[in-house]
Amino acid sequence: MLSHVIVISLLCTLSYHTTLQSTNVNVYDDYRKFLSTKTPYSFIGNFNDTEVKFSGCEAEKIWAIFRHGTRTAGIRIALKMKEKLTMIQKLLLDNHHKSDYLKEPVLSELRKWKVSFNESENKLLTHEGEEELLLLGERYLNRFPKLLNEHYNNATYKFRFTGTQRTEESAKNFAVGLFGRKESLYVWYPEPLHRDPILRFYKLCDKWKVEVKKNPATMREVELFREADALKGGVKQFSEELKLDQPLTVADCYEIYVACAFETAWAPTEEPSPWCKILPLNLFKAYEYMEDMEYYYKDGYGYQVNHDQACVALKDMVEHLLNPDDPTAVFYFTHSGTLLKLVSHLGLYKDKEPLRHNTSNWNKRKWRTSHIDAFGTNLAFIRYSCGDDGEKILTMHQERPVILPGCPTSSPLCPLDVFLDNYADSLSCDFDTICSLADPKTEL
Repeated sequence: MLSHVIVISLLCTLSYHTTLQSTNVNVYDDYRKFLSTKTPYSFIGNFNDTEVKFSGCEAEKIWAIFRHGTRTAGIRIALKMKEKLTMIQKLLLDNHHKSDYLKEPVLSELRKWKVSFNESENKLLTHEGEEELLLLGERYLNRFPKLLNEHYNNATYKFRFTGTQRTEESAKNFAVGLFGRKESLYVWYPEPLHRDPILRFYKLCDKWKVEVKKNPATMREVELFREADALKGGVKQFSEELKLDQPLTVADCYEIYVACAFETAWAPTEEPSPWCKILPLNLFKAYEYMEDMEYYYKDGYGYQVNHDQACVALKDMVEHLLNPDDPTAVFYFTHSGTLLKLVSHLGLYKDKEPLRHNTSNWNKRKWRTSHIDAFGTNLAFIRYSCGDDGEKILTMHQERPVILPGCPTSSPLCPLDVFLDNYADSLSCDFDTICSLADPKTEL
């Protein structure tokens, strides 16, 4: 009973928008803050690309890792959304005369809406995704003009992507932003590995696959939240406002949320999708929190093995930054699962209490995938030489300097010896030991 009371309190704190009084796009701006991992990078990036300078210091090397840009939906999601949304569209249009919730021009937009999810385009980089990475390349060049020469040389630059179209095209568009369209054609990319031990280390981690990915307990908090009276009550209230013959379910409203998120990501500067104008803001917040919990337990602080295994990426970064024979610039292109595990390995965005279905201070959480894992998410480490002050490391997330736990807070630059001491265990980690199963007979 107590958990229900807390969850009810959680949902009740969300403002419930029950009418749409205006056609002004700004009316709907708030929903853009709650789109979780489908948030377009243009909503959260740092677009001030002036040169990054620190008095007495020179940038010497950079290692950066990127999530691919905005992509199309996967086949399974596309088929499910196609089936559900056409049904919901018909239900809303057939019943709209019973309520004044849906008004023009939203009704007109809903009538014109057609399924835009093509199952033949399975998780492919979109035009918006190309633009996200191209502009990222331009901004990185502008921030570090002395470090990043506009002319490509394979001894100076190292590029690498996973075996997917979306990361390959992300890398190539980033290169266009960095070198220009003509010179980017000379960039050499190694053949992607089927199971990359750095870019997708979790694919090689047996313990993670068994104890997290295939473990029903991983989704327990999400399921408890989905079944909570408060969330169901919010959906019920929404249905009652619409006066529907057939009430919407929690799953129905989630499909609306996903449709809004994808259609926003594909065209972030255009008129919002009608689905974004229909779903009340309290449900946007609720579904974002539901997704945050999923990624928290699947990729973040929910399980130790999630972030422990990311030591291999941190190790690769340090080796590149310290080895004088390695390229000056290393750019990797990968996926959400890699970035979130690495971010949590670094100790960033860690809440004092685990995310739970009945968390009372959920609204003040640091773990917000809408901000820390949007399409195009990037994490960069830059090594500086600062004369008598020695070597230092700048860490940037989403193109903004971040101060890592254990580093001095007086400057974004962390002394190299402090950095290495903080992550000493990571640099000597044994991936096979971390990822070995207690019972080797356990099925994968």
